[in-house]
Amino acid sequence: MAAPVNNIAATFATVPVTSSSSSSSSNPHQTKFSVSTSHKSISTSWNLHKPLPRSQTTSPFSLYGPPGPPPISTVHPRTRMITKPNKPTLSVSIGDKIPNVTLSYLNRNDIVKSVTLSSLCKAKKVVFVGVTAPFSPNCTRFVKRVKSARQKGADLIACVAVSDVFVMRAWGESLAVDERVMMLSDGLGELTRTLGASLNPTSKDYLGLSVRSRRFFLAAFNGVITSVEFDEEQAEDTLVSTK
Repeated sequence: MAAPVNNIAATFATVPVTSSSSSSSSNPHQTKFSVSTSHKSISTSWNLHKPLPRSQTTSPFSLYGPPGPPPISTVHPRTRMITKPNKPTLSVSIGDKIPNVTLSYLNRNDIVKSVTLSSLCKAKKVVFVGVTAPFSPNCTRFVKRVKSARQKGADLIACVAVSDVFVMRAWGESLAVDERVMMLSDGLGELTRTLGASLNPTSKDYLGLSVRSRRFFLAAFNGVITSVEFDEEQAEDTLVSTK
């Protein structure tokens, strides 16, 4: 039975069948198609380690076409993504009146006192040294600035940090400052925010600290700002350096 079936299949595979829509004797519900077959030999000697001929390989050009026109901008994409951070600037400038905020300190009798900046700067040349973290290894820079301010003839030097009065008092004692140096507490960060000197509290360098101030140097005479600047080296180190 298998032999007749194979003969029938071979007959239909080799006999061409033509269709004619103009034949009046053909059934209108039947459509005839012409079938053509080609016999190609299949090679069984393919070598896995032998590269295919060029005619049987594909390239990106054959799949996607030739390269398109060059981009309008010739700047490398990586270069466009890397942007230098803007240099920080304080919210106040030379000639402005110093913000009249209230700061706190601990006197010799261990009593918490408050003082406004307007009364502190009245008829005096006051230098404010803003620091980030009391007792940090960078406190030696504060000492250098205190000495520099003394040489410029400041009547009063005020060290300000977003910390409590007890920490500021203890830090002042460790630095052996005299009465001309006040260790002021900006506990709520009011002065820091007013000056625009607050650091980003979400930074990974915060080490669990709360709002902190950038290191800044501000001089005022009779309540008018005469010079103000940020510590330019702060952008190169972490909030609390371990060096």
